[in-house]
Amino acid sequence: MTAEPADGKSAESHSSPKANPRAPLTDQDDSSGQLQIADCDCHEVGLLVAGEIDLNGHDDWEKALRRATGEGAEVHVHLAGLRFIDVRGVTLLVNIADGLDDGQLIVAHGAPPGFDRVMRVLWPDCAAGILIEGDQ
Repeated sequence: MTAEPADGKSAESHSSPKANPRAPLTDQDDSSGQLQIADCDCHEVGLLVAGEIDLNGHDDWEKALRRATGEGAEVHVHLAGLRFIDVRGVTLLVNIADGLDDGQLIVAHGAPPGFDRVMRVLWPDCAAGILIEGDQ
């Protein structure tokens, strides 16, 4: 399930991401693994992602990334609540980043170890348009 409001983001930066009250992120400890995406107030354009990105969530993941990259030059994607991302999920992120205009950037925060492993193997020099920050 994806919650994606059209507006309501704050340019103010916070030390920890908080979901936008108009885009509630359900309990991140949900054992179903269902993908949950919400706008967060951490940056001008930010997404808070939890659960699992697999075959069931690829469409929602791609839609959220495309919408967010259309809203600003720098998109912050907080992945600390993500328990799993498959190779196709990482590939979607890379493909979208490769299609960004000059000066646009996706910043991935707190990516899970699987994300880091896929990036190191398939894109050892990191993909253009993606900056990885935080623990991996």
